[in-house]
Amino acid sequence: MTSFFKMLARWRTWIVNGLLALITVLPEILNAPEILAIVPQDYQRMFLAGLFLLNIWLRPRPAVLPSDPEVQIKKVVE
Repeated sequence: MTSFFKMLARWRTWIVNGLLALITVLPEILNAPEILAIVPQDYQRMFLAGLFLLNIWLRPRPAVLPSDPEVQIKKVVE
């Protein structure tokens, strides 16, 4: 089970970004604008800006875990 959580920790950016992209694109694909009605129209720009900020915050590369060699080397150097 720990390997699943390691995989989830490393690829959380891709998973969240994929889900956010689907949430953003699915209403157009499904031709169902009522899905966008969940977010009030006055806040849709802020909502999308928040999604992009979340994307930046989560980093575009797999996360480094404490058990990775680069962390171990940094600990030895310090």
